[in-house]
Formats: sequence, C-alpha cells, structure tokens
Amino acid sequence: FPMVGEAVTNVSRMTIAALLGMTVAASLGAQVAPNKRYYTIHTTHFYIHFTSATEPTARRVAVDAERAYAELASELHPPRGSIDVVISDDADYSNGSATPFPTNRIVVYANPPVQSSSLRFTDDWGAMVITHELTHIFHLDRTRGVWRLAQFVFGRSPYFFPNEYDPSWLTEGLAVYYESRFTGAGRIEGSEHRMIARASAIDHSLPAISQASLASPRFPFGEAAYAYGSLFVDYLAKTRGPQAVHNFVEKASAFPIPFLIDLPARQGFGVTFSRAYREWRDSVFRSVSAFKPDAAPIAGWRDLTREGVLVSFPRWLGDTAVAFTGTSGRDVYAAWSVDLAGRRRRIGRRNSESPQIRLADGGLLFAQLDFTSPYEVRSDLYVQRDGHQQHLTRDARLSVPDARADGEIIAVQTIPGGTRLARVSSDGRRIRPITSGGLDEQWNEPRWSHRGDRIAAIRWRHGGLSEVVVLDSTGREQRVFATGHSVQATPTWSSDDASVLYSSDRTGTAQLYLTSIADGRELRLSNAAAGLFNPEVQAGARAGAEIAQASTPGQLPIAIAAVALRGDGYHLGVAPCCDVLAASPSITQGTSPVPPRTVDSSTARPYSPWRQLVPRYWVPSYSQGMHVGEPRLGAQVGSYDIIGRHAWSASIAVPTDNSGITGGVAYSYAGLGLPVLD
Repeated sequence: FPMVGEAVTNVSRMTIAALLGMTVAASLGAQVAPNKRYYTIHTTHFYIHFTSATEPTARRVAVDAERAYAELASELHPPRGSIDVVISDDADYSNGSATPFPTNRIVVYANPPVQSSSLRFTDDWGAMVITHELTHIFHLDRTRGVWRLAQFVFGRSPYFFPNEYDPSWLTEGLAVYYESRFTGAGRIEGSEHRMIARASAIDHSLPAISQASLASPRFPFGEAAYAYGSLFVDYLAKTRGPQAVHNFVEKASAFPIPFLIDLPARQGFGVTFSRAYREWRDSVFRSVSAFKPDAAPIAGWRDLTREGVLVSFPRWLGDTAVAFTGTSGRDVYAAWSVDLAGRRRRIGRRNSESPQIRLADGGLLFAQLDFTSPYEVRSDLYVQRDGHQQHLTRDARLSVPDARADGEIIAVQTIPGGTRLARVSSDGRRIRPITSGGLDEQWNEPRWSHRGDRIAAIRWRHGGLSEVVVLDSTGREQRVFATGHSVQATPTWSSDDASVLYSSDRTGTAQLYLTSIADGRELRLSNAAAGLFNPEVQAGARAGAEIAQASTPGQLPIAIAAVALRGDGYHLGVAPCCDVLAASPSITQGTSPVPPRTVDSSTARPYSPWRQLVPRYWVPSYSQGMHVGEPRLGAQVGSYDIIGRHAWSASIAVPTDNSGITGGVAYSYAGLGLPVLD
C-alpha cells in the first residue's frame, strides 16, 4: 500500500560501485524518469523541477511550498540552503519522499490520493503533501552540538543527521501532525487513523510504541507509524503545548546518543515518550470502554472472512459468492471469492486493489498497476479468462472499472494532477472522457446503474468537499447529494436503481447510508464501532422501494456485503438488507478558510543538474593493503542529481607501506533512460 511522506535516507556505501548502484536505485525508488525534459522555476526557498505535463501542478505546489515553509518556520528551525522539489508523473499512485542527503530534496507524485483512503480528507492535496514532506526536511536537516561539529568536518555525510535515527513513528508522526496543523485537514483531522486506533483498542490489541513501525508485520503494517505516531504526537502537543514539539526537536538535534529518545523527550515535553504513550493508550482504552468486541456493525451481520488484514471492493458473483481483492497477511495479494459459508477460493494474483467485475462471457474485468518502463508504473484494465490475464488497455491510466450488461466500461482515468471519468469500449480500443478533472476536481469509484443509463460516482472538490454525483451515460449531471466536508465513498445502486448506498465518515466513523434518488431522503443503515465500508447490494435487493417504510424498520430477505474494520484488519461480511437505524445525521460543510488558488508565474528555465552535483560530504575509507597489517587509508566523495540523470563518485587511498597511492573516478548517466551508461 503506497503512502505519502515516507522519509528516505540514502546512505553512502564504501565503494564506488555501491554508491552508483545506490544512486540508480534511489532514482528508481523515487519513480522519476531521468530521460524526460525537465524545467525549473526558482522561488525564495525552492527549486521546483517539472515536465511540461506537470507544469500546472508544479506552479501550484511552488506557492504551497512557500506558504508551508513560512508556517513551519514559525514553529521549527528552518533548514539550511535551498530545497529541490521534483514533481513526477511517472506512477499512477500517490506518494512522496524527502531526504536531507546530499542536499535537501523532495519528490512529489502528481497523482491525487483519491484511492488512498487515509488521505482523502484534504482541502488541497498538493498543500497537504508538500507540507508533510517539508516537515521531514525541517526535522531531518536540523543538527546541533556534536552533530554540527561532525558535519563541519565531514560535510553532509548521511551518518551525521541525528534525527535520521529516530523511530519511524516519530518521523512520520511529526510530519502528519504538521500536515494537519497547517492545512486544517489531513490525517489527524480525518477519521481513518482514529478508527484504526479505536478498532485496536476494542480488540485489546493497541500496540506498544516500539511496535508502531514502518516495518511492522501486523495490521496496519507500515501505516502503524503514521496512524499511532500522528495521534500520539497530536496528544503530546495538546497536553504539553505546541511549543513543546519545537523544544523536543531542538533537544533531540543535539543529543549525542540518538537512540535514547526518552531523554530529549523529557527535556522537551517534560515527560518521557514511554510514560506519555502509556497515558495516551489508557485514554484510548477509556474512550472505547462502552463498545463490545463482538458487536455487529449492522443487524444480522455475519463474517465471511475468518482472517482480517486487507479486503477491498467486494462484488457479488451471482447470489452465493462475493469477489474481493486482498490478503490475509500470509498470502500474496490476490483476487479471491468467498461463498456464504465462508469458503475462500483464490481467483488469481493481483498487483493492486480493484473491483472484480463479472462480464457476460464469464471473464473478470479488473485494473492493476504494472511497470510499463523501468521508470513508469501505470494502471490499466485487464480481463481474466480461464485463469489467464490479458491486457484490455495499455498505458491508458485506468482504474476502478465497472461494466454494464453490454460490456461498456466506466473507469477512473488518471491525468497529471487529477482524475476524471472515462467510458471504455468492451474491447478497450475506444476511450472517451465524460467528465472534467484536474487539481481542483477529482473523480472516483464510478458505478453503472443496472439499466445502464446512469452512473453514480464520487467527486472531490477543492476545499475538501466530497459528494455523490449521479450522471447520465454521457456525463451530464442529474443529481448531487451527500455534499460535505467529510469522506463519501464507494457508491452502489439498489437493484431497482431507485436509491444509492455509500459510506460516509460524517460522524467521525465510516457508516453506510442510503439516499433515495426520487426525493433525496437519506437514511443511515449501520452502527459500526470502528467503521463499515464498501457496501454492495445483492441482486434483487429492493432497498430503494422500501425506503418509505423507514418509520417501521424491517429486514428484507436480501444480503448486503460490506467491509468492517477490526483490530486485526478488514473483514468481509454480509447482512440482511436493509435494517434502517435512524434518519441520517447532517453533513458538516467546509467552514475552514481555503487559501486562494494562486500559481507561481515566474519564468521556467531548462533543468540544470550541476548545482546539485557539487560534493557536499566526504567519508573516510579503510581497506586492506598489499600486505597484512598495512592498510590503505583514504576518502570518498560523490553526488547525484534529484532526477537521477547524473551520478559520480571519486576515491583516493594512501597505503601505509609506501606501495603507491590508488584512486578512481566513476560516472553514471541515465539521461537516455535505457541503457544507463557507466
């Protein structure tokens, strides 16, 4: 699962070949194509690099970056020097990275987080991601005391950034804290991290602070560093004051033994992390004391999956089985089907989550990510027949498909900085966008009505407004409802097309709702303690026809499949549809001020790597000489540019037996894409 904001440290190796290999690997890992034509705009604190396709995004991010810099500088010590930022459109998922080595650098993917559930609560996704990544730079670049002395001698060696040794929950927790503090949205203001913590507390599985790691082998895996780290840092800021966060960073940046973080924590927050985390855990346990671990999220609920972990996009296969994508944590990520008795069958390997849509000829339509070049990852449509997968489209950037009875497909199409809806012919040869899309308008999760004349989809608008939109088959709007400053998701039609079911976290917990298309009446269907997602009504359900009987709730002999969050992950289950609980609570409209949508209008110049290739550090080397006990002592230097086009290293070694000085210079050029010239 890709996540925004993983701080990346590129650690130098002791050989030239390893340094070059590391540089190429860093470029590939950051998913930046070095063979494209890049341009640069220079602001007060940033060099923003982009291609012609990502220029609109880059000019917005340039303004967001300067705004975030000013906000962060009001609470943390500013980093040294200018910061390079590259806007990449080489991967069809949302992510970002930051590193202080060899200079301060940020990579932002020009892909909005419409399919990253924890990131969908945002007023402006560009401002959110650049604030998050810039926090890493402010935090990781800060050095004081003995660390500053070491950098005075060795330069910006990767070994002498003390905050790079911090645990991932602290690094990511700080970044998510400031991401929400300065944007008014983000993951602390959203619901998913709190739902994860609540689910774990209900199941008495809230992890110890040492278990909240990017490398955690248990649910929520790497998300634990973000979820628990951010909630804990937010707790510290609320109970000890925002100034205490600054105080801690300053103390930790000078502390000579970076692994003993409880000592600077006591100096900065007045309490050790160990004690404060116990306080926070106790507060979470108290907040869920009224919930029962075995409480049903919806009346008549029955689990179909015995193990949790990851479950997404359930779709009925007939009346007796449900398909989904996911893993139990012990399996390769795949598509599965499970019958109503809970018997699970593997359909086939999948690279990413996607609905599995049964076609008229028995094939399964789905989307998945795959490499289209060594530098690009794209999402395309596939069809599986008789166990074999076939491309339906190539390099079309399509995801979250749905197909109507005649085979016509509706899907999400990624464009630089945005998403839109597109219709795709059954053979994949014709692709026609039917909505606009861009930085201020994102589309997601389209579903055909059963008659095939309407489409229900989710639209996000700048300012954080999310809503369900009903379109005709050509893309003209017919109805808009559930508009609010919350996350609406995964709409689906009742079988008579009279209503739409969807999930919404308007109450702080994701629940299922139903809206009548005729009169707009909204009703809540579930009462999940930690969240219920992805509703899917079994064929024949008449929820829409029965909505008028909400005053005397009754169960219909039809099943609804959905995904419930528990402490060990997501569980697929079914329940009779639909037992109406109560009238829907109102949705909170966006009230926080949204910064004006301004862009940087400065002149763009051709990208130049040379400033970045100046050596910023050196590391001593030790190697065996020609004779035992007579080593060679030396030094190594090197650098590379942010897009990974150029990399170089040099070394010199002086023997202690007067056998002769040795050294070497290596250079790597990736500007052709392939081959890489060494």
